[in-house]
Amino acid sequence: MKDAPASPASGALPTVLVLGMGDTGILTAGRLSRHCRVIAVTTKPLLVSGQELGLRLTGHAQWRRDYLTPLDRYRRLSRVEIIHGKAIRVDPVARTAALELAGGEHCSLHWDYLVIASGVSNGFWRDDRLETHQLIESRLNAQIEAVTAASSVAVVGGGPSGVSAAYNLKRAYPNKEVTLFFSAHELLPGYPKNTQHYHQKLLARQGVVLHGGHRAVVSSDAVTSRLQGGRLEFEAGQPSFQAELIIWAAGRLKPHTDFLPKDMLDAAGFVRTDAHLNVEGYARIFAIGDVAATDPLRCSARNWAYKVLCRNLRARVLQRPMPARFNPPSHRWGSIVGPQPTGLRLHGPTGKSRALPRWLVHWLLYPLVVRGFIYGGVRSSRKMSVTQDSK
Repeated sequence: MKDAPASPASGALPTVLVLGMGDTGILTAGRLSRHCRVIAVTTKPLLVSGQELGLRLTGHAQWRRDYLTPLDRYRRLSRVEIIHGKAIRVDPVARTAALELAGGEHCSLHWDYLVIASGVSNGFWRDDRLETHQLIESRLNAQIEAVTAASSVAVVGGGPSGVSAAYNLKRAYPNKEVTLFFSAHELLPGYPKNTQHYHQKLLARQGVVLHGGHRAVVSSDAVTSRLQGGRLEFEAGQPSFQAELIIWAAGRLKPHTDFLPKDMLDAAGFVRTDAHLNVEGYARIFAIGDVAATDPLRCSARNWAYKVLCRNLRARVLQRPMPARFNPPSHRWGSIVGPQPTGLRLHGPTGKSRALPRWLVHWLLYPLVVRGFIYGGVRSSRKMSVTQDSK
């Protein structure tokens, strides 16, 4: 293992290490790079977003354009040192992180401040495996082939991923038998009643068969992380169900926190944070996104929480009181089924919704608001430049 670099000299920019480069990690690293030296560690050399599962399985070209992006295309990451690897241990006292690199080597990095944005595993589409661009493309193509070949699909889970997958599959393949099983009696737990009822009717009109109150028996995490057919059994003893393809979207989240000290974590393994997104008991460590136990819905992956974290970390560097607090909404909100041929419907935290026409989504929302304003610009070149060492 390589020795950790010495701490920065007085007057030098503080080093911030960001672990995880999903949507939230990218936004945080880019914003912090204005004021700090930022090093980011990522298991994937490009953003493989966990958003819009239904489009990932059915509208592959559209999903790739908006949610599969090489990291060197983000303009705000130009000042960020990106390492293709994963953290295997963090020492908060020495302020070091031990990394496994994509090529199999190991190294150690020194940091002044740490941001944990390592995310969670969920089903087959979110994980922390070290993968190359080529392997990611191969897996995506295999998933599309599995969906195309199946004549019957069972989707397990009534959250946004399950609803999105079921709706988009039935819309794209009207002749497939698509059945959605969910454990509660209402879809979309955590969303307002109006949003729940809207999507229950939407799925039924599309032809998705709904089975509420069906909690599937899960034999192992390995089963839920693959796309394959099989037979579903249910805890309450309802009749079993056979499908050529089963999509597990039941919210069995596994936080990527094995590399952290146990006293940073709650009973479920998520990182304990306060209202400033500061890890409890660690002044120099912050956490954000699905891995952070900010609230029951862990919604700092959304709701502009990266701005809160960046303001507070900057204040901590300047030895000032942290000015911003993350106040999670009482209900989840946003798009559920993603962009459709007719446009995009956004659902607010109070249950009200608004339909955006397709032209507005295609020409304004994604290119100008999302890629331009929120992410700070995305280059058209696909040239890769992610490093595989710590230099």
